[in-house]
Amino acid sequence: MSASPSPSLLQALTPEQLLALNHCAGDWHVRRQQPGWSSADERALDAWLAEHASHGEALERVGRAWREAAQLKAMFPAAYGGAAAAPAAAAPPQRRRVRPGWLRGPALASACALALAAVVGYGWHRWDNTSAYAVDVATGPGELRSLVLPDGSKVALNANSHLQVRYFPRRRETVLARGEAFFQVAPAAARPFTVASASHQVRVVGTAFNVRSGPPEFVVQVQEGRVEVRSSADAGAAVLAMGPGTGLAVDTASGRRRESAVPVDTIAEWTSGQIYFKRQPLAQVAQELSRHLDQPVEVQGAALQSLPISGFLALRDPEQFLLALPSVAELRVQRRAEGGWLISRR
Repeated sequence: MSASPSPSLLQALTPEQLLALNHCAGDWHVRRQQPGWSSADERALDAWLAEHASHGEALERVGRAWREAAQLKAMFPAAYGGAAAAPAAAAPPQRRRVRPGWLRGPALASACALALAAVVGYGWHRWDNTSAYAVDVATGPGELRSLVLPDGSKVALNANSHLQVRYFPRRRETVLARGEAFFQVAPAAARPFTVASASHQVRVVGTAFNVRSGPPEFVVQVQEGRVEVRSSADAGAAVLAMGPGTGLAVDTASGRRRESAVPVDTIAEWTSGQIYFKRQPLAQVAQELSRHLDQPVEVQGAALQSLPISGFLALRDPEQFLLALPSVAELRVQRRAEGGWLISRR
C-alpha cells in the first residue's frame, strides 16, 4: 500500500491569508527574473523563505503555475489576446466567515487555484510591464549624442533634443519629447520598436529612419526598411506605411499631412555635424537656426521668407552662420533686447 501524501502546509491558512502569501510569493518570483537581481536580493529571499516553511511551498506553487500559464498561452494564443489572462470571475458569493479548519480537500484546491490564477495574472502583467533597460538622454545647443542600445540598435540625437528609451520583455519603446533623432533599429519581429511623440507614433521591426518632433511639424523620413506612422490624437486616422526614400510632414497645429520623396543620401545629414542648405527658403533656414540656437529667429515679411539661401551650417556654431547671412544676401541680422534674433531686408 502506498503512503499518503504529506498534508499541505497551506491548509492551515484562511483564504485571505493564502491570497496574501501567494501575492508575496508572486512578487519574489517576478523580482528574481529581473536583470538587476543581486546577491543582496538573494539573501533577502532566503530570509523570507526561512520565516516559515509554507513560504517555500507557496513560491514553488507560483513557479509551477507560471510555467503552466506560459504553456497555455503558447497553445491557445487567440484566447489570451497576446497576453496571459486570468479566467473570468464568477459572480461573488455572499460573504461568510471561514475558519481555518474548514479549508480541506476540494475547498483548499479551489482556493489555491483562484489565488494562483490571480497571482499569475498579476505576475505576468508586472513582468510584461517591467523595463529591463531604461535611459533618458537630453542634449543642449550644438550638442550631438550617440547611443548604442542593448540589442545593438543605434540612435543619433540632434541638438536640443530629449529622448526616453524603455525596453520591455516584448516591446521596445522610445519617446522623443522634443528635437530630432536618427534610428538604426536591430531587427526583432517579436519585439516591435516604437518612437512616440506628442502627436504620432512610428512603429518598426528593423530599419533606419529619422524623426523630428516639435513645432511647426512632426517629420519622418525613411532611409531603409519600412515603418508605420499612426496618429496618437486621432485613433480613426489612417495608418501610413512608408518605405525607403519617403517622407511625411504633419503640421502639429492643424494635423494636415504632406507626403514627399526624399533622396536617401540626404536623410539625417545632420549626423555629420553640419547641414547643407541648397536654395532653401530663408524661413526654413531660420527655423533650423532657432532650434539649434534655442532662441527664436524671425524673418520680417512674407517676401523675405521665401528668399533662397545656400550654404553649410556647422551645428557646433550656428550663431556664426546666422551672423554671416548679410555677406551672402541683402539682409540685416539684429539681436533683440527681449531675446532672439530678427532678420530683415537691408
